[in-house]
Amino acid sequence: MKTASTILAALITSAAAAPAIVWKSGESSAQIHSSELTGIRSLVEESNSDSSLASVVFVIERDEHGSDGLTVLSTTGALPEVAAKYSDASSIHHSVRGIETVEKALKDLGHPTASTLEEYQDEINEVKAAAAAVNHDGSQKVSGNMLVVTVPNDARPADIDATVKSAIEDPKVGSVVLTSVRGISEVKFERDLKAKEEYFDAQQKFNRRRLEDANGDDNYSNEVLYFVNFTPNIFSGVMFFFFFSAVTFVGISCMGMIAGQEVYVTKYPTIGREA
Repeated sequence: MKTASTILAALITSAAAAPAIVWKSGESSAQIHSSELTGIRSLVEESNSDSSLASVVFVIERDEHGSDGLTVLSTTGALPEVAAKYSDASSIHHSVRGIETVEKALKDLGHPTASTLEEYQDEINEVKAAAAAVNHDGSQKVSGNMLVVTVPNDARPADIDATVKSAIEDPKVGSVVLTSVRGISEVKFERDLKAKEEYFDAQQKFNRRRLEDANGDDNYSNEVLYFVNFTPNIFSGVMFFFFFSAVTFVGISCMGMIAGQEVYVTKYPTIGREA
C-alpha cells in the first residue's frame, strides 16, 4: 500500500499540467501512460455503453495555497484506497488541458450533470433508478449520462477516498476519471508563455529589428523560442558603461592627487651666486 501511494504521488507531482487517472469497467488491457497534451473530453468519449452511467468525473479543487488538490492528497498519502486501485487503472494521463476551473471543465464536457461530493450518492441512485425503467416495448432504458462531481478543498480525504473507490467498484458505472483543477502557478505560467508568443508574433508581423547574424532566416520561425533579458547589443552597451565609469573614476582620482605649492612669500630669494 505504501509503495503504491509513493508511486502515485511521484507520477502525479511530475506532471506539467493537471493529471488524470481513468478506470474503465470490465477492461483488463495493459495500462497506458500518456504524457501528451490531452483534452478532458477525450477521456470520457470511450465508455461502456451497457452501463447505467457512462462516466463519472471527479474534479478536486485547488487547496488553500493554490496547488492542485490531487497532488496534495496523493503526496500526503491521504487516498490509500485510490492508491490501491492505481494498478487497475486503464490509463494515466500526465497532462490534461481544459481544467483551469470547474466551470471550464463542465463547458468542455458539454455541460453534463453536475454534482457535489455530498450529493453523489443521491445522484447515482437516481441515475440507476432511471436506467432500471422499462420502455413500452419491454426494453430496458440505458441512460448513458455523464456525472461531474466537484470535490471542494475542505472535503475530508476519507470521504473522497471512499466515494471514488465505490465509483470504481460500481459495475453500473462505465468509466471513472479522477483529476483536479490545475494549480494557479501553472495557469499563470501558461498565460505568460502564451502572451510572450503573441508578442513575438506581433513583432514578426510588424517587421521589427532582427539579430544581425540571423541573415533573414528568423521570419516566422518560432518553433523554438528563447526569451532572454539582454540582447548582444544591450549587453555590450552595459559593459561599455561600466568600463567608461571605471576609467572616469580613476582619471578624476588621479587629478585630485596633483599637489601644488602651499606656502607663498612676498620676497624672492637673491638671484645670483648661491652659497
